[in-house]
Order: sequence, then structure tokens, then C-alpha cells
Amino acid sequence: MTVYTIDTRALGFDKTVACYLVKARKTAIVDTGYSSSGETVINTLKQLGVERLDYIIPTHVHLDHAGAAWKLAEKFPEAVVLAQEKAVKHLVDPSRLMESVREFYGEEVVKLFGEVRPIKETRVFKAGDGEALSLGDVDLVFIYTPGHAPHQMSVLVSDGSLITADAVPAKYPDKPYIIPTTPPPSFDYDQYVQSLRRIGKTGAKTFLTPHFGATPAGEDWAERLVETVAAWVETARDVLRSGGGLPRLVQTFEERLEQEHGGPLPVYVRNMLKMSSTGLVNYLRRSTA
Repeated sequence: MTVYTIDTRALGFDKTVACYLVKARKTAIVDTGYSSSGETVINTLKQLGVERLDYIIPTHVHLDHAGAAWKLAEKFPEAVVLAQEKAVKHLVDPSRLMESVREFYGEEVVKLFGEVRPIKETRVFKAGDGEALSLGDVDLVFIYTPGHAPHQMSVLVSDGSLITADAVPAKYPDKPYIIPTTPPPSFDYDQYVQSLRRIGKTGAKTFLTPHFGATPAGEDWAERLVETVAAWVETARDVLRSGGGLPRLVQTFEERLEQEHGGPLPVYVRNMLKMSSTGLVNYLRRSTA
């Protein structure tokens, strides 16, 4: 059994969005990248010798994770699509999801993400919380991890690695930035913390993150990440209490990262900061309404 990291080259950037191929007696891909990354992912699978794909497993339906699921389903008609219970309906009918994406990003950016088409209902099935899937000589266990999104799950591989989805903050290779993944419209801080602590108890030795790559778990890694997320929430709360809004919060985070690490921030980091800041503001306004 081997787990491969696939760089989807999201929107033309290297090492920003990963998906994971678990190749055993049966073969599964966990996450798919944007629809516009579909050809890159399919070509990489071909290079890795994948002729048959048994399972397509998007951890949640955000487009950088599930956008190309329909393309892979078309390329590999034998594949079964497995998703968290609340994600299934969006894979079968992505219209409501796409409406929300357009509202936040605008039509021009959505075009960069690529077209998203429905997947036939007969091919999409629920992966239950705690359910195990055998690939022959390795098992995958699905762990529901809401907080980042209500339709999210992580995947524990029986070799001791954990495909986290966005249950953990983003940490890009060769970049020192750690950015909590707190997007609109459904970020929930309490659930995010509960999910972090839940996967922290799995005993995983390595976590495989979408943004980006493999990281040793280390001692008390979940609690350290909880502290990071809590600090970001508190910063957002302070900015709002002082009369600031989203622009000031984005500026605060940008200036902090630039001061801590030096140099201008890459565009994908700025985009992540804007998205996460928007989710924090929305969450705090909801929770105090």
C-alpha cells in the first residue's frame, strides 16, 4: 500500500492544493482539486499507473476539494463516489453550492475554478461517521469533522496517516505561514475545535493536509493548533470591538504575517487570508446577533 501526494497545481500555483491517492489492492483518491485542475489530476493518475479507480472520496464539497469529482467520475465510470452525509446532495445537484460560490467570489473567479457538473445519484453514496472502507490490505476510516464546513470529514488510513481535509490550518511547504481555514458561510469555531481535538485522539503519526502536504503529528499537535485558531478568533473579535470591519481585519493579518516572516505575501496567501477573515467576521456577527 502506498499513499501518494498529488499536486493539483491549483489555478496555476504549485503546492497549494493537494489530493491523495491511496493505492492498495483497490484504489481510492481522497479529494480531487478544482474542476480546472481535473486534467492535471487525471494525467498524474495515469503517470502513477492507475488504470482503474475504485473510489472517489471528496472530504467536503468546497471546490478546491470536490470541483473535479465529476470529471474523475466520467473518466473512471467504475468508481464509486463516497462523501459525508451532508455533502452527498451537493455532488448530485451542485446548483445551490455554485450559487453561494458565485455570491462570494464573483463570476470571473468562478470561471477560473472551472465548470462543476452533477454526478449521477446512483454513483454517490454516504460515508458514515466512523465507518471503515477496506481497500484490501489497508482500511480507510471516515471521521466527521465539521467546523470548517458542516459537510466535511477526514480520513484515517490504517498505516497511521490522517488525511485531514480542512480540519487543520493551512501550512504551505517552504513557507512559515500557518493560516486557520475559517471560510464563509458556515465556519463554526466550537465545532472546529471539537473536530481538531477528535482527530488529535486518533493516534495518527502523520497528517496529510490539503494545503499542503505531509506533516509529522508531533506531541500535542492538536492542542497547539487549537491555540492558533483561538488566537485568530480573538484577534478578529478585538478588531470588531474596536469598530473595525473586514478590510481592517484582513490588513491586520497581512501586516502580522509580513512582520513575522518578512517580504510580501504570495497572492494565494492573501486570498486565503481574505477568505478566512470573511468567515471569522461572519461567525462572530452570527454568534453575537
